Amino acid sequence: MQKPLFSVIIPALNEENFLPTLLDSLVRQTKKNFEVIVVDGKSKDQTVKVAKSYAKKLRSLSVVISPKASLPFQRNLGAKHAQGEWLVFVDADSVFLSYFIERCAEFIISHNPTVFATWFKPDSDVSGDALFTLVTNITIEMSLVVKRQFPPGVLTIVSRSAFDAVLGYDEKHVFNEDLDFGLRLGKAGFNLSILRESLCIYSLRRFRKQGKLKVLQQYVTAGFVALFTNSALKKMPGYIMGGHLYGKRKMVRLSVLKKYQKKLRELSKELFF
Repeated sequence: MQKPLFSVIIPALNEENFLPTLLDSLVRQTKKNFEVIVVDGKSKDQTVKVAKSYAKKLRSLSVVISPKASLPFQRNLGAKHAQGEWLVFVDADSVFLSYFIERCAEFIISHNPTVFATWFKPDSDVSGDALFTLVTNITIEMSLVVKRQFPPGVLTIVSRSAFDAVLGYDEKHVFNEDLDFGLRLGKAGFNLSILRESLCIYSLRRFRKQGKLKVLQQYVTAGFVALFTNSALKKMPGYIMGGHLYGKRKMVRLSVLKKYQKKLRELSKELFF
């Protein structure tokens, strides 16, 4: 069997309510040149059973049981099992549009990146959520301007060679492992690129559960530390991993997503082109 171009690596912990939506979106991909690796952190719910139920729906699916729940550890463990030239690290509560893989493959050919991310859409039709996701996209763009690249933990696509060159994620990080990863990639000469198309739906469940102000304060604090010290915080009080903290997903209407992407494109052209 030919090696896949992409290895989609999904760290999970008690994600039985959200993981199926992500896996369904992978089943619907227009291009099938990828494998899926779910790395479970010893979930106490039906996450592993749910993941294994997709064995016949996905061309290549592996379910790996991690000895501990840790985002950087689980991501690195998934990478060890990966066969693809490109590693797609995505959170279990995210969702891909059906042409995500196809667009990423085209972007690699046309732009020759080493690490990249796409724009995001919100997971609801609430105007405040759309605004917050818009700010997130702009923040990622602005990180390139200030030379402190912030590849989002929600979704980072990186070449195997770049990943290996920086020895993957730092497993000492309980928080900000994604920011640390991006900063180390930048220092090693692997610059972040942006596929300026909204191809991934960003779950705001953490903001709803813990409060937008509280979570935003955490991210702003981390951002300022990175901006002025070129390093990332390893811990953040109040940060908790795991899907057991959240309820079931409420999906946004397609019409709302199209309107959001149109506004994002218009604003992006004004700011960056």
